[in-house]
Amino acid sequence: MELYWFGDSMMCPNCEQIIQGTDCQWCHYSLTASRPSRVKVAERTNGNSWVNILTWIASIVLAIIIGAFAFIHFSPDYDIYLVRSESMKPAINMGDMVITGPINGPFNGEVKPGAIVTYERGKGLVTHRVVSVDGNALVTKGEALEEADPWPVTLSDVRGIYLLKLPYVGYALNFIRTKLGWFLTIILPATLLVAFLVKGIVKEALGKA
Repeated sequence: MELYWFGDSMMCPNCEQIIQGTDCQWCHYSLTASRPSRVKVAERTNGNSWVNILTWIASIVLAIIIGAFAFIHFSPDYDIYLVRSESMKPAINMGDMVITGPINGPFNGEVKPGAIVTYERGKGLVTHRVVSVDGNALVTKGEALEEADPWPVTLSDVRGIYLLKLPYVGYALNFIRTKLGWFLTIILPATLLVAFLVKGIVKEALGKA
């Protein structure tokens, strides 16, 4: 038998009146044997509270991540790139996602020796470390390369300064583009979510029937 508690009061399961104590003042139903149910109800409530807290935390973290990617996507000063070579190992590996910001931005300073920059070269982009700066001219070099880049690089070529990397995210994105990846990361979770929602709706509808 399940009892419904309202603070120190409860609802009598026999006549559904709000009462206090161990016996119903309305129908004289004895609730002494049913009191342990209150502990079970409290335990179930506490469990649901933890689930709700974890759900809220996960939702907030997900919202922050989505908001950050949306900001980077729509901001003209910040960009995200997929590294397609191993020229910057071990600092940056092939498959990492690199996030860059503007020169003299709030999270990074000016272009100076030691800074990692992403610059245009022809129709492509290169992410290398700055070795030296001479006025508007830069000398850059990949961490895994013995020689500096032989081509000229200027400040006007720089698209952004390195802020941080997301390790191996590029491999995950490439996997998502495959049929199996699309099914496991998009189709299957969406199907399970819809099934969970439908189950809840049907259960609620049957409970009210």
